Amino acid sequence: MKKTDWNRLVQEYKVKPKEYTMEYANWIEPYSKELAEVYEKGEIINKPINEKVITEVEAKLNVTLPPSYIEFLKYSNGLLLPDTFTNLLPLESVDWFYTLNQEWVDIWGEDEVESSDEQYFIYGKEQDTVWMRNRYLKTALQISDSTEGDVLLLNPEIKFGEEWEAWWFSNSLPGALRFKSFKELLQYLLTLTYDDMVTEEELDKIAQKDKEFLKKIPHNILDNIVSGMKAKGLTDKEIGEAFHKELSQYFF
Repeated sequence: MKKTDWNRLVQEYKVKPKEYTMEYANWIEPYSKELAEVYEKGEIINKPINEKVITEVEAKLNVTLPPSYIEFLKYSNGLLLPDTFTNLLPLESVDWFYTLNQEWVDIWGEDEVESSDEQYFIYGKEQDTVWMRNRYLKTALQISDSTEGDVLLLNPEIKFGEEWEAWWFSNSLPGALRFKSFKELLQYLLTLTYDDMVTEEELDKIAQKDKEFLKKIPHNILDNIVSGMKAKGLTDKEIGEAFHKELSQYFF
């Protein structure tokens, strides 16, 4: 994808109305000072990657990174995404998901359900985010921050040519939304609207998956959370979405 194409998508995203306003002061995991400096300038793109950095990071990770990911970094080394709860990290801050979030990986690793090829290799709107393979989390590369329980991953275990499968792994989903390349993932995020994020069907699946987690949380905490949301005048659907987001802090 050409730099001009990336620039068109990013600029369209930049002027798109946002459901959430990014506040730098509320960031929990600012992995890179570069992103902070970008934010302070009122921008969302960073300077292009240095070829030397690519070589150094690939040597450190002992991999050859997928071409569409490198192509984007040559346009912008990192990217702020104010309304998707996650930001692309500069390559210098990228590392294995297990290295950055071992506890998160271990928790999901306790579920050993394995999806079949027929369930797994479905992409696009027809895919069911439940049918991921948890074992891939141990070898996935984390390319974003993970401040709100949302993280972007590249999966070297599944490849399409030189491209790695790309995941949006999130507490707002019952699993992972998967794409055949980094390019497809980022195109999706840059054109995403909030209504696309969580459907009613996915909320039902989330509720089922969280039953065991809820049993572990004291009832007074749950009551306080719900009471606070009702006091704000939220609808039942808004409470369901906000409730799950609030609970994520207790899981990871």
